[in-house]
Amino acid sequence: MTLPAKSMPLTTETTQDCQGIVHVGTGVITGDELVEGSYGALQLVQNTQNFHYEFVDLTGATKLIDAGDDHLDQITAQDRLAATYRPNAVVVIVAPGDDFFRLATDWEARVRHLGWNTHITRDRDEAMRWLQQNFPPPTLGTLESEIANAERLS
Repeated sequence: MTLPAKSMPLTTETTQDCQGIVHVGTGVITGDELVEGSYGALQLVQNTQNFHYEFVDLTGATKLIDAGDDHLDQITAQDRLAATYRPNAVVVIVAPGDDFFRLATDWEARVRHLGWNTHITRDRDEAMRWLQQNFPPPTLGTLESEIANAERLS
């Protein structure tokens, strides 16, 4: 008997141009899964010269469970290390749900001193406009197609 493949509530993919890391959340997401996604991004920036922005899309995420200060502490510690590799990183988070938005703003307050350019919004289109203004792609339109390709893979 073959069991259906379990879908991952939080996936981490890279853009084809290797400039961005795209996290996509769907359904119920736990604090542990957020820590795993953060760790995956850290591993990427530690092992290459690529990856200068992160796009976190929680549009499809419906609920946040089991996420507390200890998870934020772990993510923040990973981000402090990542900042030694990418001191000028750009991070945009799309968090329409109240729980995710609150968590994202708490995270942003914790990493404000890292020097990263961060933005949190509830609207994906607004996030794309902000990212295009704050991380100019090599050619106009490339950034949106790179993110869309990474999301399709997740």
